[in-house]
Amino acid sequence: MQKMSSSSGKSTHILVIPYPASGHILPHIDLIHQLVIRGGLDITVLVTPKNVHFLNSLVSLHPTIETLVLPFPSHPNIPAGVENMQDVTIDSLADISIAFGQLCDPIIHWFRSHPCPPIAIFCDTLFNPWTHRLVSTLGIKTIGFMPTNAQFFFNCFSYIDSTPSFASEITLKTKDNWGLLINSFTELEGDDKFNGIKGFMKHDRVWGVGPLIPIKAGNKERGGPSSVPADELMAWLDSCQVDKSVVYVGFGSQIRLNKQQMEALGNALEKSGVRFIWAVKNDHDHLVVPLIPSGFEDRVAGRGLVIRGWVPQALILSHPAVGSYLTHFGWGSVLEGLIGGVLLLAWPMQVDHFSNATMLVDQMGVAIRVCEGLTSVPDSENLMKIFTESIKEDRPERIAWMKLREKALNAIKKGGSSYKAIDDFVTQLQSNLMID
Repeated sequence: MQKMSSSSGKSTHILVIPYPASGHILPHIDLIHQLVIRGGLDITVLVTPKNVHFLNSLVSLHPTIETLVLPFPSHPNIPAGVENMQDVTIDSLADISIAFGQLCDPIIHWFRSHPCPPIAIFCDTLFNPWTHRLVSTLGIKTIGFMPTNAQFFFNCFSYIDSTPSFASEITLKTKDNWGLLINSFTELEGDDKFNGIKGFMKHDRVWGVGPLIPIKAGNKERGGPSSVPADELMAWLDSCQVDKSVVYVGFGSQIRLNKQQMEALGNALEKSGVRFIWAVKNDHDHLVVPLIPSGFEDRVAGRGLVIRGWVPQALILSHPAVGSYLTHFGWGSVLEGLIGGVLLLAWPMQVDHFSNATMLVDQMGVAIRVCEGLTSVPDSENLMKIFTESIKEDRPERIAWMKLREKALNAIKKGGSSYKAIDDFVTQLQSNLMID
């Protein structure tokens, strides 16, 4: 167990427990930053050893944050050394949660020996249902955080039936939360969805706090090492003389394309003639990642970059040279694309990706669907045309997307809906939970 420096004086102490997946840890970090800058909170973040590096930027900005590092418990269905969902497939989601839940006893020991223990546990609503057993033992409150949007929450509790399941346990336990924060904003999803969730929770302590802005802390890597250093990547983008002329291709920290998908995507990028950045997964001992097409990098030298390993995605998407983004449509990536103002090309593959695409492509018309499904193979000729068209400034989807972006940026400005929601959450947390 490792513990870094804690803040002094009287304040509200919260233990944060993110689900061990990059797409969940990072928005937790961004939210923690927003909470800390408002003052009056002591925060401890629980991580396992291989996930400590995610906190580097946060702790460098806020050295008073404590880090509680506990070894990741073993599980018969999880390969030795795996501590993050990015190293396994979606089939391991429940197993990771079950293994992570074995940290209850070490957390209880830490809690009872702490001179000023937490008054609440702030946890990932989606995949940490075991924390409700923990708070019951400790006699404290649970605050939930949804890294996804309100619509996905609706989808979750709409399908609860009498058959016990991991998913139904998650949703039913959410009702016990003292409060719930959602990485979305009312101008996107409307008051009705948030009011519906309040009805489900049977209280009004539900806040839309997104889109959460990725924190920046000098040269601290946000998620891990990359084959192309960030300064070199930014220099390459700076050399692109035309704004919105680069296509970025990335599928998050978990999705891995098969050989046929890699070939179709490579052919489309090569034939399109557009400048591009393609994020490709590193190999893992237990997950074989197909290589990019033979000779591809030589044939596109100067026009395209292939980056292996972690990619500074938020930096890429915020650069004026980047015009479109082929994405799996995970919510974190959607919001990064929204903040960056790049047109999204949707290839939804699993979990919330489909409902995100339904909302933004079908209902709002602010993005373009290019393919669908985890094993689907896109048509190279069609994809090539989409790449070429996607960097045009007059695409109707881009125009509509930029209008939504303006609403998002207004929501997180001082006085905006999400900004005020975070203020209200901190106020209620300090006044109500300390009394409870």
